[in-house]
Amino acid sequence: MTTGSTDLIFLGTGTSSGVPSVPCLTDPNPTCKVCLSTLEPEGVKNIKRNTSAMIHFMHEDGRERNILIDCGKSFYESARQWFRLHNLHRIDALVITHAHADAYYGMDDLRSWCLLDKENPHSIPVYLDQNTMDTLSNTFPYMVDSSKATGGGDIPSFQYNIIEHDKDFVVEGITFTPLPVHHGKFMTTGEPFWSLGFRFRDLSWVSDCSTIPESTTAKITGSKVLVIDGLKETTHPSHFSIPEAIEYTNSLDPKPERAFIVGFCHTVDHYVEDAKMRALDSESHPEIRIAYDGQRINF
Repeated sequence: MTTGSTDLIFLGTGTSSGVPSVPCLTDPNPTCKVCLSTLEPEGVKNIKRNTSAMIHFMHEDGRERNILIDCGKSFYESARQWFRLHNLHRIDALVITHAHADAYYGMDDLRSWCLLDKENPHSIPVYLDQNTMDTLSNTFPYMVDSSKATGGGDIPSFQYNIIEHDKDFVVEGITFTPLPVHHGKFMTTGEPFWSLGFRFRDLSWVSDCSTIPESTTAKITGSKVLVIDGLKETTHPSHFSIPEAIEYTNSLDPKPERAFIVGFCHTVDHYVEDAKMRALDSESHPEIRIAYDGQRINF
């Protein structure tokens, strides 16, 4: 069980490549205004690492809990910058959305949190579907079977829990409802690649989607807060565009009170897009914002 309110800290709000793109910065004749802006203090919100978040709340036992959503390639840098600022110390669990590098390639860096107390190592519970488990096992076999580790270095310790797409599960007293969505298609078969969003309390998290089935929309409906994918202004085969994210948010009945768009590439200027969102505010339009790394919201 949990007590009181819950916070969500955005550790990253960018796509897999992250922003800025280094080739844009090293171009002899640079033209990418968004990437160049990250070199100045005024452009700090254009720095966007792999989309990820921490759910932070007080458990009824009196100890704070931290549940990590996704642990991608840029997790270490996100943790270095934001954990101290937001007073995040432990990682009590990890929930993974899908089997792509920007969702789980940072898991090796969790070894430090497994060894906070070397006398009593902490094994972090991980929640993921079977496809992600199979992919992770091939990518990082030593994380699943420690006998496959080489050398003498420390390795992280995990307790794996398989998620069923149609069944709720509980993490540290919070009930999670899986939100299956399409995240593009397999090029060989045309079959959809499935990613999971999650509804917990009054928030729905859908960070990687190209199509949201009606059955999933039914589970999202009624959320007071929506976190939704929006790669860029134009369409893309595996992500919502920003206009599609806005359209989907407005299609919900009832509409969420607040929505936060995530997952941006380097063609999106945070400041320009967020100004556009603020101009849309009205009684008939939910508050939609461009999320940024380090942002903390309460729900």
